Amino acid sequence: MNQNIDTEKLPEVVRFIPRILAALREMNGVAKAGAVKSAVVQAIDEAGEKVNDQMLASGVPKYQNDIYWARMYLVNAGLLEPTKTAGHGIWKLTTEGWESPLDMATAAAIYFKTASRGSNNKDEADLPAPSGDDLQQELEGTVNWQVQLKDILWSLSDKGFEHLCAAIMTANGLDQTKVTGQSNDKGVDGIGLMYLDDAGLLSIRVAWQCKRYTGNHTVKSEEIRNFRGSLDHTTDHGIFFTTSTFTAEAMKESEALGKTPIRLVPLDQLIQMLRKLELGVTSDPEPVVDAAFFEQYKKTWPGAPTLQLPLTVSAQSTNDVLC
Repeated sequence: MNQNIDTEKLPEVVRFIPRILAALREMNGVAKAGAVKSAVVQAIDEAGEKVNDQMLASGVPKYQNDIYWARMYLVNAGLLEPTKTAGHGIWKLTTEGWESPLDMATAAAIYFKTASRGSNNKDEADLPAPSGDDLQQELEGTVNWQVQLKDILWSLSDKGFEHLCAAIMTANGLDQTKVTGQSNDKGVDGIGLMYLDDAGLLSIRVAWQCKRYTGNHTVKSEEIRNFRGSLDHTTDHGIFFTTSTFTAEAMKESEALGKTPIRLVPLDQLIQMLRKLELGVTSDPEPVVDAAFFEQYKKTWPGAPTLQLPLTVSAQSTNDVLC
């Protein structure tokens, strides 16, 4: 192996190969894709390196695309388990992945050995793109269920998307779920209580914001800060749903120490949540989208009714009641 390799001439994707391995080793060898992405971005930031947020034609930032390609190279090299073994949305080290050196020369060797194989690896035949979200490209002549669901989510009304997110929260165990999104909501689109014990004695207050973006829009850090600023002192946890994705700076902002934590839910994770909770998606045995389910979220939703006070009752109506 050439230890004198010129790292400046390597594609950006190569530097993510050892980062992914290191992140997974710190998480006991297995983690969800979103957790790995967050850990990699944090490690790069701590190292004082830049993260490339340039938007690609596929609708994702360059750094996220590179992370997914790096994962594919690691799968092809036998250092990460394929999806059929690890499970959808789960990244898992193999024995070789635990033992592989983390230097750039080794990363370069993995890249040059596996890059030509791309997404044609038979172990990954269920993934039409080198990504964990399966949204960047489609198999020739087909439309996979994730792409179909993406198109449906993009077609929802803004208010409909807020109600769909509320349905997700309720299905996930939230109590007293309320859609609050109005012109003066200051960024909070829904609130509810999550009970922490079976008796319902302990709970945390959760609030969320919903942004139904289409195309290449990416949620930036200032949107996360603005949402956090809209939360009052009674809110313990925030969630940001979007039909798009987040910049690296937004991911770092969501996990800022000493501030209310904000859970980010990008499009790929949103799709997997709908599947897991069986909201508009059935799996028998393969996922199938129930397009009719989402029709209720495409309509124009009425605003919240306003109660006019004080209430007055005419003398005639009072006599009618008494009689």
